Amino acid sequence: MKNVNCPTRFLALVAFAIAVPLISGPANAQDDGARTYWKGRAGTNVMSVQYLNMNLQASDELQFDPSHYIYPAADAEADIFILSWARHMTLFDRPSVLSANLMGGSVEADFDTNLTPPEFLPPGVVPGFSFSQSASGYADPSVQLDVNLFGTPPINAIFDYLNYEPTWTLDAAVMLGVPLGQYDDDKVVNLGLNRFFGRVAFPFKYHFRVFSPGYMSSLEVVPSVWLFAENDDFLGQKLENDPMWQVEAHWTHDFTRHFFGSLDLLYRNGFQSEINGVNLGSDIEIGDLGFTLNFQVTDNVTIRTSFSSNVFGDSDIETSMIRLQFIYAWDMAIQNLKKLGSE
Repeated sequence: MKNVNCPTRFLALVAFAIAVPLISGPANAQDDGARTYWKGRAGTNVMSVQYLNMNLQASDELQFDPSHYIYPAADAEADIFILSWARHMTLFDRPSVLSANLMGGSVEADFDTNLTPPEFLPPGVVPGFSFSQSASGYADPSVQLDVNLFGTPPINAIFDYLNYEPTWTLDAAVMLGVPLGQYDDDKVVNLGLNRFFGRVAFPFKYHFRVFSPGYMSSLEVVPSVWLFAENDDFLGQKLENDPMWQVEAHWTHDFTRHFFGSLDLLYRNGFQSEINGVNLGSDIEIGDLGFTLNFQVTDNVTIRTSFSSNVFGDSDIETSMIRLQFIYAWDMAIQNLKKLGSE
C-alpha cells in the first residue's frame, strides 16, 4: 500500500507546485499583466510569446509619448511581438525573478499637419499636406530584476508549497531598457527610442481565500515611475521628457482550477516633452480599464488574452489594446518527479 500512496502524494504535490501561474517579465509597451509577480519554485524557467495590437489616437497637438506610440495630432496603430524569458531564483535569501524581453513589430501613424507642432515635422513636410509614417523591425530590449521584500518565503523545494499561505507581499523591481532598436533620426515614428530608459516599481499583492488552484483570488497594485535619458538626435534636436508615473492594478479570481479572470486598471501621468530646452505640450494622463482571461492548458502551457481601453483621463487621447499570449513554464526537478511518479 505504501508503494502506491507515496508516488500519488508526490504527484499531487508536484501538480500543485507547477499549477501556480508563472508569467514572464514586463512589456514596456503596455502593462505588466495580472499575476506577473507571483513567485514560482527557484529554478523554474518561463518562456512567453505575446502579440499586442494597439490603437492610439491623439486628437490634440499636445500629447506625445513615443514609448507608448502616442504622437502629436496623430492616429497610430502598432502590432508588437514580445519574446520574454524569466528565471525564478533565490537572491539575497529572497524569492526573485530575472527576466529579459525582446520586442519587434510595426507601427504606422497618420498625422494632422495643421495641428502638429513644427518641431515634430520631419524635413520636407509642411502644415497642410497629408503626412504619414511607419516603422518596422526591432524595438529596444529590456531586462528586469524583481526581488521580494516581504511576505514570500524562499521557495527552493517542492515541499515549501505545503505551508505556503501568503496574505500580503511586497516586491521591488528595477527595469532597464537599452537603445538597440530600430531608429531613424529623420522620422517621428520609430520602434526604438534612441536613449536609455528604466523603471522602478514596487509590486504589492494581497491574497484571499486558500492558496490552491481553483480557490485563489488576489488584489495586485503596482506603483512605478518611468525614467528616460536624453535623446540627442530627435529630428536634429535634443529631446528630454519628465518622468512618467504609473499605477497598475488587478483584481484576480480563480473560476476553476485551470481558469482565472482579472479586472485590470492602468493609470499613466507625466512625460511632458522638452525640445532644445523649451517645454512643448503638456503631461499625458491616461486611465485604462480592461479584463484578462487566463487558461492553463497543461501543467506547463498557459494561454492568456486581455483587452483594455481608456475610460478616464485626458479626453483628447483614445487608446485600446488587445493581447494574446502563450506561456511555457518548466522546472527540471519537477519534470523529473513527474516522470518518477508516473512509473
